[in-house]
Amino acid sequence: MKQLLGLLLVVVVAVAVTLMAQGNASKVLIFFGQYRVDMSLNFAVVAILLLFLVLYVMMRAWRASSQLPGKFKEYWMNRKQNALLQANTQGLIALITGDEQGAQKALNQASKTGIETDLSYLIRAMSAIQADRYDVAEEILNQEKAKVGEHSHALVVLRGKVALSKQDFSGALSMLEAMDPLAAKLPQVQRLRMLALMGLARWQDALVQYRACVAVSALTNGEKNEALMRIYAGLGESAGQDASKMKEVLSSAKPAELENVGVLRTLATGLQRSGLVTAARTLLEMALNQNYNKDLLPIYHQVAVLEPREALPNVERLLAQQPADLRLLELAADVCEREQLWGKAISRFEAVYAKQPSAHVAGKLERLYEAANQGERAKTWREKLNNHLQNDRQLA
Repeated sequence: MKQLLGLLLVVVVAVAVTLMAQGNASKVLIFFGQYRVDMSLNFAVVAILLLFLVLYVMMRAWRASSQLPGKFKEYWMNRKQNALLQANTQGLIALITGDEQGAQKALNQASKTGIETDLSYLIRAMSAIQADRYDVAEEILNQEKAKVGEHSHALVVLRGKVALSKQDFSGALSMLEAMDPLAAKLPQVQRLRMLALMGLARWQDALVQYRACVAVSALTNGEKNEALMRIYAGLGESAGQDASKMKEVLSSAKPAELENVGVLRTLATGLQRSGLVTAARTLLEMALNQNYNKDLLPIYHQVAVLEPREALPNVERLLAQQPADLRLLELAADVCEREQLWGKAISRFEAVYAKQPSAHVAGKLERLYEAANQGERAKTWREKLNNHLQNDRQLA
């Protein structure tokens, strides 16, 4: 409808102009020295309009021709940028899927564009690190084009990983500590710093850094458990048999860290080694009462038999809660034996033997019956012990 109205308006204007021109008898005279040009006013108006139109077209053509080189250059630059974007995208996909060859191919395609950025090299280096090809990653990171860009902190992180793979802990730590304070707070930077400190056996600093990593969620659950056990093992070794140092390690431990079974075993071993048996027993009893874990029983067994009188009430309470646990039942029997509670010790060892016969338990029962002056029963268990030993020799 709008097009029809527009066409009608043009026709009306054309008719009006034609009618006005037919009735216009005016003329225009133009003098050039001795010459003169006569023309009608209508022709002069049309000529002026045509001249204006020609000049307008020429000016637009001149302007377009002057912009043509820039537009041509922009066209080729856009093509290169699109090719670079496609190459980087393919490199990222290769990184995600673990396609090492695809990552190398993507870097080659980025290089062909002539405008590749450090991002292409960072993606390729990450792919090499993911494939444990640290030598390839180092070679890529050492290229000049990898060093030029806005991702210097990412470059340092990758260099730090390569340094750690070569066990160059001092070099890795130096690179990380030279970073900008804001970049130093990044989760991966803090994680690498913790690993470097652990490699240098700076266990107290590593523990502080571990806690910083936990605060920013820089570690997976597996990494947290492994790092925590290594750090506390290092702290225990550093303390040696020094009781004051072991007390300091124990007092600085946080409740969340004491939920780790490996940490508890390490601390208990260190405390026992330094003569702090009571502290080790108390630590393990608190852990077992809060969250019973049978993996703690072997180390608890070691300290409980050293202080049987103090450990007996807690062992009895745990056994009441976990009556089916054979290792706990054997622990209770050993504690009773140390306290010369022969009846309880015998009944519990017999309960263990009934569910899991072994030469070890048979030998203990023989010894207990002899201590209780029951020679006939001791003889019976000696025969069972001999049968076990004979069967073991035959199997061997």
